[in-house]
Amino acid sequence: MPPLHPAIVHFPIALVTLSFIADLLGSWLNKTTLRITGFWSLAAALIFGIVAAITGYWDMTRETLGETDHYVDLHMDTGLVLLGAIVVLFAWRWFIYARRQQVPKRFYLVLAFLVFCLTMFQGWYGGEMVYSQGAGVAAAGKGTETPEAGKKRLDRITPAEH
Repeated sequence: MPPLHPAIVHFPIALVTLSFIADLLGSWLNKTTLRITGFWSLAAALIFGIVAAITGYWDMTRETLGETDHYVDLHMDTGLVLLGAIVVLFAWRWFIYARRQQVPKRFYLVLAFLVFCLTMFQGWYGGEMVYSQGAGVAAAGKGTETPEAGKKRLDRITPAEH
């Protein structure tokens, strides 16, 4: 069976992005439809985020990761933090939505922006692992740079192995 995580992971990334942009524009433009879109896309992001975490863990346990093992550990830890942040953000958004108070306040939007930024980092880091180091796949060696250059970039972010 091929890895499942790469097929799923794009959904929560897109949905977190959509939720943040819709809530931001909905607040600025005072558009209820955009704020409703922000709420429901965040709900979908949570569902797909759970599926992405499960499939990521599943893929991690059945693949031989070799030299990328410590990169995958950081990616998994960051993913769990991100999933927790999405749960908190969704609970807060649900409270706003349930009270029929349609307009998220600035502090919510700041937190949504931070979740968006963490989502972008997580997507970038996962892509770097795959495209520069071949994590979970056979490295094609057809990137725009050498695998060593990608490794140096990842090593600046990833804590050293113990």
